Amino acid sequence: MPIEVKMAKLSPTMESGQMVRWLVKVGDPVKEGDMLAEVQTDKAVMPLESFDEGTVARLDVAEGDEIALGQRVLVLATKGEDVKAIASSFEGGPKAAPAKTAEQPSAAPAEAHAGASNGQAPSAIPAATSSASAGSSSSSSSSSSSSSTASTSTSGDRSARVRSTPLARKIAAEAGLDLHDVPSSGPAGRVIRRDVESFLETRGPKNAGSPSKASSSPAPRSVVVAPAAGETKRIPLDRMRTAILKGMVAAKRNAPDIHLTVDIRVDQLVAVRERLNKQLAADKIKLSVGDFITKAVAVALGKHPAMNATFEGDNDQPAQAAIVRYGDVHVGLAVALDGGLIVPVLRHVDRMGLREIRVESEKLYEAARTMRLTPEQMQGGTFTISNLGMYGIRQFDAILNLPQVGILAVGSAEKRPIVENDALTIGTVMTVTLTADHRAVDGASAAEFLRTFKGLLEEPASMLL
Repeated sequence: MPIEVKMAKLSPTMESGQMVRWLVKVGDPVKEGDMLAEVQTDKAVMPLESFDEGTVARLDVAEGDEIALGQRVLVLATKGEDVKAIASSFEGGPKAAPAKTAEQPSAAPAEAHAGASNGQAPSAIPAATSSASAGSSSSSSSSSSSSSTASTSTSGDRSARVRSTPLARKIAAEAGLDLHDVPSSGPAGRVIRRDVESFLETRGPKNAGSPSKASSSPAPRSVVVAPAAGETKRIPLDRMRTAILKGMVAAKRNAPDIHLTVDIRVDQLVAVRERLNKQLAADKIKLSVGDFITKAVAVALGKHPAMNATFEGDNDQPAQAAIVRYGDVHVGLAVALDGGLIVPVLRHVDRMGLREIRVESEKLYEAARTMRLTPEQMQGGTFTISNLGMYGIRQFDAILNLPQVGILAVGSAEKRPIVENDALTIGTVMTVTLTADHRAVDGASAAEFLRTFKGLLEEPASMLL
């Protein structure tokens, strides 16, 4: 009998989703484990996976549609069933989405939230351009005035403005590129950053005689488009910012936190890192200071299990509340994206060496940057690290990532004057601040963890003990 595929919960806090892009069309064979679509959750663009085998008979939602948890999104015909007959039998259900064609351009997940809704109803979207449906994310529909131009160019009309994202326009302007020349692949036919960069790489800028700033240097991570003089813009919260709002307010309201700060001298760590990187150069692996921090956190959590925990329950019902401690260490690594913050999870860090931490962390960072994180990579963390050292920040306090009871805020490693053997000298010092949930962790326990962590970084060889 046919299989109804419904919207699954793709992140722990997901309440609904938005269809960004179909990866299948009617008539496509599907196996277990195949990716069916990309869905915008409150955290990121996540893949919707098939857990069954069959042939796509019907797509029930259009790209850009809002999807409730448990809502049917497509129907699979099983082996031996007639696809057209199955599709007809479900015609009384939700309106079918236009079939995806083989020529359909793919949207760039990393910029899927950057486009703006053009207000077009899903039923009016031509089948040949279904991937360019209106509103690729909640932030799209809320910020159309800053995310795209008001009209789309037509063939032969170069006076019409090209629908494009702000970052695509910035890169094109720096390269002297006319966006009319750039093929689009973004939602609703928008030109996105990837389109401009690909065009510059393959065909070069319009003024090819002069070097292009955009092609010679990486594009900035994010671009803030300021209102014009005399203009005021109201930007409603998108899904990611809404999730951040809820999480941060809940943390500050529900968890009485305590903050402990220490300075750590990392001269030995820097020297060890340089030696190891020389050995790893042939493998094109370069350890970062952050990798040593992650390793030290994992070792310290093993010695202080009170910090490797979550708090479950309601403050008003202490009889039902509990502290849950974990035998495995799964560290969340806060990553800054254009639209906000995301925390993918590096699992079983306590079993990893520095080399594996670097390789697996880079995979997570890349998946986060390209919005390709899986649900498994987004949940199950037992502790979080937030590192702003690369921005030159000396010290800051991080807000708890509930229900975890601890988060470590890491500042930059910098040369500072220090006192050594009653003499003033120069050393490389890094300041870190531990935020702990006082409902689960006392100040002394948090201090013990921090003292162990400090010792591990100041004597890196002790991580091997």
